[in-house]
Amino acid sequence: MPTDYIFVYGTLRRSCTTGAHQNYLAEAEFIDNAKINGRLYQVSYYPALVLDDSAGWVAGEVYRLTSPEQLKHLDTYEECTYPSQPDQEYQRNKIDVVTESGIELSAWVYSYQRAIEDLELITSGDFLHP
Repeated sequence: MPTDYIFVYGTLRRSCTTGAHQNYLAEAEFIDNAKINGRLYQVSYYPALVLDDSAGWVAGEVYRLTSPEQLKHLDTYEECTYPSQPDQEYQRNKIDVVTESGIELSAWVYSYQRAIEDLELITSGDFLHP
């Protein structure tokens, strides 16, 4: 199996209290903290990432997935198919990530694909520390 990495920025992070991390990433290997270019918005109890190379930074974590089933479970959690459908809230994209320790890798990320006009911007770029 080729190694798949995932960048998470919201409810899937280790210190988020929703329990999603324990349910979906407990078996994954934590690689490092990381950040990517984009903007975060508050949707409900969860955030929305809009990828944008000209925007600020979004804080998150990178994990190495241990099986293809983990990615399928994450797609289920995010209510996303790959490739995504236009009516879905999120789409799964491959992005380049540089971790805090300088590791460069390609990782999956779930980005928002609905209108953001009525959503509040998380100006810090960190869902857990708005």
